[in-house]
Amino acid sequence: MIGVVKIGSALFNQASQEKLNQLKTFIKSFKGKLVFVAGGGSGARQIIDCFRKFGLPEGFLDQLGIEGTQINAIGLARLVDGMYCRDFKQVEANLDKRPVTAGQIPGQSTDAVALQLASYLGADLVILTKDVGGVYTHDPKQNPGARVIHKLDYDELSKFVSEKTSAGSYGVIDPQAVQLIIQSKVPCYITGIDFDFESGTVIKEKP
Repeated sequence: MIGVVKIGSALFNQASQEKLNQLKTFIKSFKGKLVFVAGGGSGARQIIDCFRKFGLPEGFLDQLGIEGTQINAIGLARLVDGMYCRDFKQVEANLDKRPVTAGQIPGQSTDAVALQLASYLGADLVILTKDVGGVYTHDPKQNPGARVIHKLDYDELSKFVSEKTSAGSYGVIDPQAVQLIIQSKVPCYITGIDFDFESGTVIKEKP
């Protein structure tokens, strides 16, 4: 079994030993091979926002964000005793070494990268960790009454896609990642860094 795990703001925005320990506990419990994709977190977004003020084009800002995710990947590989890999070919060649990669090309989030990598490897599942721990009816940071949606099929998922995107901002899941989930039909789990799947969201094809 191969699992692709996207690690982003759930770990990088509020880094703590507790969160790292939760990640390590999940790694020990997983029966199979794990591959990681590092997101940018707030650090990459701050860099993007800084240079956006100078009127730089979105494509260039996206490239800055990609480099930020690669830095996170290098650090994450050290934290999980894995191997940093710049691209998919390196990941495939080092599946037994807990490979960690990150952003690849401008115009996509690392959620999309995780789905693309899963398709490339023929992975069995994808886990997207989020600081909110799932997909909610509304933004839980702004609406205390928001509730988590534990199960979504592909038709329901499309309702949560934000049509307006820019460098570093793609909504709950960016449109390209949604299309890749539908095309690949790989089970996708949205959870926090605690990997409490019962409290998170699972996205699967309608039975």
